[in-house]
Amino acid sequence: MKTKINAESVDKIRMVAIIILSLFVIATGTLWSLNTFAKGDIAGAVTGGLIAITILVFAIFVYIRGNKDLREGFPLKDERSERVLEKASSKAFYVSLYLLLAVGFLSSIKFRDVSQAINLAMGGMAILFAVFWAYYNRKEI
Repeated sequence: MKTKINAESVDKIRMVAIIILSLFVIATGTLWSLNTFAKGDIAGAVTGGLIAITILVFAIFVYIRGNKDLREGFPLKDERSERVLEKASSKAFYVSLYLLLAVGFLSSIKFRDVSQAINLAMGGMAILFAVFWAYYNRKEI
């Protein structure tokens, strides 16, 4: 059984790990976007930049919320937050399947290459998850 001090230190370590991982992902996305822009692919650079910005906004929100919860003495993960994450992930996955079908249908019409379709699908999935998470987090579960 965890003690209160041990649980708090684990939560603080988890918050730091989330921030470090988010910064690595954002830096990688930004570098990839800049490299793509340098090659002359403006659409790919914009898409990569939008993905990096979406992750940045989500990471800032997670950090502010987690920091507030830690200061108030709440754990980062409890039964409700795990249930919200589970429901948001499930719904985002199901809707993402339809998004991928739409991207596959439009790939022969609108996209120049596969990377643009993949970038759109990944960005759409991230946005879908964020929207479903925000919805279920505010709803009583």
